[in-house]
Amino acid sequence: MNKKKNKGLLKFLFKYAKQYILGLVVSFILALCFVVATLISPVFIGKAIDLFSSKPDFKMSNLNNLIYMLIIICSIGFIFGFLMNYMLNRITYKVIFDLRKDAFKKILNVPVKYLDSHLEGDVMQRIINDTDQVADGLLQGFTQFTTGILTILITIGLMLYMNWILGLLVIVLTPLSIFVAKFISSHTFKTFKIQTDIKGEMSGFENEMITNQKIVLSYGMTEENIKKFNELDAKLYKAGIDAQFYSSLTNPSTRFVNNIVYALVATIGAIMIIYNKPNELFGVGQLSAFLTYANQYTKPFNDVSSVATELTNSFASLKRVYDLIMETQIEDSNKKLELTDSKIQINNVSFGYNDSRLILKDINAEIEHGKHYAIVGPTGCGKTTLINLLMHFYDVTSGEILIDNQNIQDLSRESLRENIGMVLQETWLFKGTVFENVAYAKKGASKEEVIEACKKAYADDFIMHLPNGYDTVISDDDSVSLGQKQLICIARLMLRNPNILILDEATSNIDTRTEIMVQKAFDKLMEGHTSIIIAHRLQTIKEADKILVMKDGNLIESGSHNELLNKNGFYKELYYSQFEH
Repeated sequence: MNKKKNKGLLKFLFKYAKQYILGLVVSFILALCFVVATLISPVFIGKAIDLFSSKPDFKMSNLNNLIYMLIIICSIGFIFGFLMNYMLNRITYKVIFDLRKDAFKKILNVPVKYLDSHLEGDVMQRIINDTDQVADGLLQGFTQFTTGILTILITIGLMLYMNWILGLLVIVLTPLSIFVAKFISSHTFKTFKIQTDIKGEMSGFENEMITNQKIVLSYGMTEENIKKFNELDAKLYKAGIDAQFYSSLTNPSTRFVNNIVYALVATIGAIMIIYNKPNELFGVGQLSAFLTYANQYTKPFNDVSSVATELTNSFASLKRVYDLIMETQIEDSNKKLELTDSKIQINNVSFGYNDSRLILKDINAEIEHGKHYAIVGPTGCGKTTLINLLMHFYDVTSGEILIDNQNIQDLSRESLRENIGMVLQETWLFKGTVFENVAYAKKGASKEEVIEACKKAYADDFIMHLPNGYDTVISDDDSVSLGQKQLICIARLMLRNPNILILDEATSNIDTRTEIMVQKAFDKLMEGHTSIIIAHRLQTIKEADKILVMKDGNLIESGSHNELLNKNGFYKELYYSQFEH
């Protein structure tokens, strides 16, 4: 992995961890106590060995004292180790909680074009699975790094004190395992990054297939989609094999180096004892303790190599979360929309999702307060795109949109959308009660307000026939019909009672009888409000005060229904084409 990027990720991670600095300090102190208690044990074991080897001076009471001390030290080490792990667990999952919270918050604040260019499943993978992977890596990284550094420093001091020659030999040779681990792990990040990206792509594909299962089945595309999934699965298999192969080389390679060092130390230490009279500082028991320390000294390097796979995978996941959180956020204004007469002006507006192709070209229109406007035109002419610009989901490429002479680019998006209500052709319900789904439109809405809105939307009748009425749990599946979903969405709009209404084929999934009743409710709701209707069935917008006719991204005609028919232009052709058989 590129060092500069690596440092950037660590700096990004530290931003989340620094608020828990006190907990980290306490964890460090606990780790120090744990390591010290762990490293004192070999001293007493060595003394016990020397006690047995000195048969004339052997006393059982001395051995018992050593055993009692070992039990006490091991118990203390266990307590400090438990507390350290508990603290690090809490800090790790607090960091991940903050990270996931910011990732979700960013999703709600990124430009819509970001979501247009990323699969839903891939975005979900970053927020849920990737953050979990980061948590696993952080937990192991914190623990191994803290105890590892302390173990290395303390064992260096102990080994040099016991026998400086053997101590230097261990210190000089052991770091070879670091270079081996670093060399191998530097080549594994790329493979784990590929693996993580494929997982995101696969999650996105699975989400598409599950969400649109009926369409897949109706078009007989099951086999083709299974084939595509198998191709992704095969790519993931290969990436996983490559990643695990390279990462699995790390641990045995470093252990091989460390075992050679261990064997050299044992051999040289034994020779030193044989050819030199054992003394109090370095005898058989102390050699045993020294070998334990040599093993303890290499253990942190082995631990790092053993979790290298987890850490590398976590960094690949962290990079994906980082890319999401660092994605350019929507710059929003603090200026609130102040409405007087809800007049909308569209001045020379052009727009394209990319610079190479404009969807809208020099659109000019004026929508007067309290009037009912309709936007019509063939599929792909830019009707919905114009509404997306009015809602400020996208920024105009050129020109301006004004509401009461206030440029929407200079207004808070929240205040803008608080004054605009939309009902789209595509319905959306979340898992919750009917009451919660309708009350979603207004914070703190009462049960009475919700029921009144549902009555206006002619949804109350079918709701009362549900198992638990307004307390029935529904979702965006088949728990209610498509038409009933749309009535609930319309009830939301009725509850909100906004200043500006936008209806995008809002009654397309409702039967004719109910549509007539809902249309009457809309007419009543639209009284005194500015309303814009996107219509495909031109019969439904004949009574609009003004109709805007679009074609190929251009506004080509405008006027009332009769005026447009008298012009003998594109609208007349469009209108009568709907009656041809």
